[in-house]
Formats: sequence, C-alpha cells, structure tokens
Amino acid sequence: MSEIYSDIKKVILYGLEKKLLHEADIPYAINTILNLLGLPEFEDTQISRFNCPDEPSSILNPLLDFAANKGLINPDTISRRDIFEAKIMDALLPRPSELESSFNELLLHNSKKATNMYYNLSKDSNYIKTSRTDKNVVWKSKTKYGILDMTINLSKPEKDPKDIIAAGKTTTRKYPKCLLCLENVGYNGDTTNIGRTSHRVIPMMLNNEPFNLQYSPYVYYNEHCIVFHKEHIPMNVSEKTFKRLFDFVDRFPHYFLGSNAGLPIVGGSILSHEHYQGGAHTFAIEHANILSEFTANEVSYKQLYWPLSVVRLESKNKEKIIKAATNLYEFWEGYTNEEAGIFAKTDAPHNAITPIARKENDSYILDMTLRNNRTSDDFPLGIFHPHPEHHHIKKENIGLIEVMGLAVLPARLAKELPIVQDALIHDKELDGEYIIHNEWLKELKAKYTGEDINQFMNDEVALKFMKCIENAGVFKEGSNEFANFMNDLEKEVQ
Repeated sequence: MSEIYSDIKKVILYGLEKKLLHEADIPYAINTILNLLGLPEFEDTQISRFNCPDEPSSILNPLLDFAANKGLINPDTISRRDIFEAKIMDALLPRPSELESSFNELLLHNSKKATNMYYNLSKDSNYIKTSRTDKNVVWKSKTKYGILDMTINLSKPEKDPKDIIAAGKTTTRKYPKCLLCLENVGYNGDTTNIGRTSHRVIPMMLNNEPFNLQYSPYVYYNEHCIVFHKEHIPMNVSEKTFKRLFDFVDRFPHYFLGSNAGLPIVGGSILSHEHYQGGAHTFAIEHANILSEFTANEVSYKQLYWPLSVVRLESKNKEKIIKAATNLYEFWEGYTNEEAGIFAKTDAPHNAITPIARKENDSYILDMTLRNNRTSDDFPLGIFHPHPEHHHIKKENIGLIEVMGLAVLPARLAKELPIVQDALIHDKELDGEYIIHNEWLKELKAKYTGEDINQFMNDEVALKFMKCIENAGVFKEGSNEFANFMNDLEKEVQ
C-alpha cells in the first residue's frame, strides 16, 4: 500500500516542479487525489531522488492502474482512463479565474509570453497528450506548389464526411451541447466520453463579442489553438468573421487565425458551434507564388498559384481589408460559372469561403479560399472534394489546415503504407483490407526505379494529397477560369 502514497507524492512533486501547483495548495491536492482513489488517509513518504518527467504519463499510470484494480475505472478503457486522469490533474491546476488573471497580466506586457504560459500549462497538465501526439508520423515533401507538410495522425480517429454533416445537425445532447461548448470546462465526460475536468480556457472579446481561447488536444501543428464563441451558435462566415479574425491577430500577431467554411463538405469542423483555428505554424501557402495582382482602395488582390483557388488580400488598412473581404465574399456567394461546374445555388446555397488571417509587421493579410459544396451522382461526397480514386489515402473533408498545405492523414496509414511498400519492393499483390491500395500499387510499380524507397513512398503519398486538394479547387490548373474570375472581380471592386 505504501507504493501508492509514493506515487501520489510524485504527482504532487511534478505539479510543483511544473509550477501548476503552489505550496499552499499541497494538502488540498493530496486530499482531492485521496478522495478520487478511495483512500481514507495519506502517509508521507520520503523520495530520495525524483527526476521530473517532461510530461506526466509515466507518473500518472500507477495511479490509474490502482484505480482500475479497485474498479474505479470501469470499463478499463483508454477513454475512461483519460477521464479519471483529468480528475487527478485537476487537483493540481489553478481555478479558471486564476489562470485568466495570470494570462491577462502577461498579455498586458507581452502576448507571446501569455500564450507560452498557457500552452505549456496545457501540455504539462496532459490536456495536450504529447506522449500520443509525438507518435504522429511527420515529413515534408516537395511538390510543384511548394513543400507540403505531411502528417499521419495517430492521436485522433479518421472522420467520415457523413459524420461531420451529422455533427452539424441538432443533437439530443443537452449538456454540454458539443465538445467545444464552454460547459466542457471541468466536465467529467459522462456523456461526451472525453475527460474535460482539467480543461481550462481563456475568455476574450473579439469584435465586442464573447469568445474563448483554448488549445487543441491533438495539436496538428505548433501551438494549435481554437477560438470558440461563448454561445452554442452555428458556424457562419460574414463581415463579423473578418472583424473577429483581425481583432485576434492584432492582439496575438505571432499567431494566424482562420475559419472553416460555414457549409458542410467544404470544411472539417464542428458546424454546430462557431469557432476558429490558429497557431504559430508557418504553412506552405504563405510562400505560394503570385500569378496575377491588382490594387483597389489600398487593398492588393493576389491570385495564388496553389492547388485550391485562393485570392490573397493584403493591406495596411484594417478597415479597408475587412470591407474588401466582405465584398469579395458577397461577390463569390452569387458567382456562377457553368463551364467550371460552379453554381452559386440550386436547391441550397453552394459557394463558401475559407478565410485565413495573419499579420506581417504592419500589413494585414487574408487568404480567401473559394469553396463550393455541390454534389452529383458521380461525386456524392462532393464535386470539389477528394475524388474516390484518392479515398484510400484521404476521404475526409478538406478543412482550413489542409487548405494551407498541411495534410492530416488517417492513423490506419501507419499500418497500411508499410504493407504497400513491401508489396512494391517484392512485386506482390495486396489482399484483404489492403485491396483498397491495389490501383495505386500498380501506379507505384510503374514509377519506381530503385531510388530510396522511404523517400519515394513519402513523396508519392504527398502527391496523392496534392491531388486531393486539387480536387477541392473550384478553378482547375490549365484553364483560364480563375484568371477570368480575377478580371471580373477587378471590375467589381474598382
């Protein structure tokens, strides 16, 4: 029994070392953990040597094993362990108001120090489980559009586009209504099956509206944050969106902030709750070549050479770029081009925008990605969506992260790609669950000439992803349709 007390003390020492916990809070933290573990008392033990780990999984696991053996975690699954773990870590953390006060005090002097503090707390508390996200497979590959970031995500399950649409509809869940709602702060996960007891957010006003900042538990890139509306209101892109985005990057100029489109199919997010995604990563789209450019009312309009159809707005005048973005959005909402297969509306609206804002010195930049969510008999998941021949690699919707050139590929590929590679090297066929890669394997066999096999496979996967995001582009490379659109746009705004 004495071992469990040593394990509890290690957790307390970790909290002190990481500055999650103050000395004065030690008795409270110990008693909270004892209550969780069903222990009536604590026996202080001497720990002669304690090497504080970078993250707490190794010192939490003995407590979780103890709880599981006592039947306190039942069933003993990863999600149930995560829920119990969050309750333990909550004993070490400041109350939400205390964290908000510390954040705002730092924000007065240096926005980067404020976000660093909050990001480190999110990792140290294991809300961001770096022991899992570090297992993600990551590489870079050169394409004709630039160097794309490739990831196979091992910390989050693959979404089906139908699930994303369903998630945007009204659910029977009353509390919390969704995984983004403010009510998740401190929630024990009984209905969501995701532990949020140690969850902390930072309130802020954007465009004089109440929002909250949090970090994504899955961190697809550096300091991957989420900014969500205090109220459970549906995703929508409007003039308010652009005002909110630029308010945010004014306050946090070291971060970008972007929005998925407010229509299904053309974004990967929870459509039922207004929110944005941001962070400190530099994406390939930022280095995209410019095909054409014009200026109107102190705003430059740039046509990007990119797999999707992107118009970059840039200006030193915040109000004028917001107005330009609003005008472009309204122009695109009503835009139809039958030759390109773009219809603004049939039985429902189809045109949408994925906007991404950032600041460089004193310039405001907004990448406006033109989207359309029409479906057809040939493409029931979306005409401007990864086509069926690429679904063996990527079936999910193309959201703003992938719009910018970072692939988030499903975990199953970590198992499947080595099998495909082995079949390529040894000239074998695929069967069973791997049959989905057969057509691709034929292409690989025709292309492979004995170069480094790992680099070859990485580049071929990147090529597949590039084609997926090309599929999502409304104007295709090689046609004049995008140039014609830019000419029409110039006439509209002059």
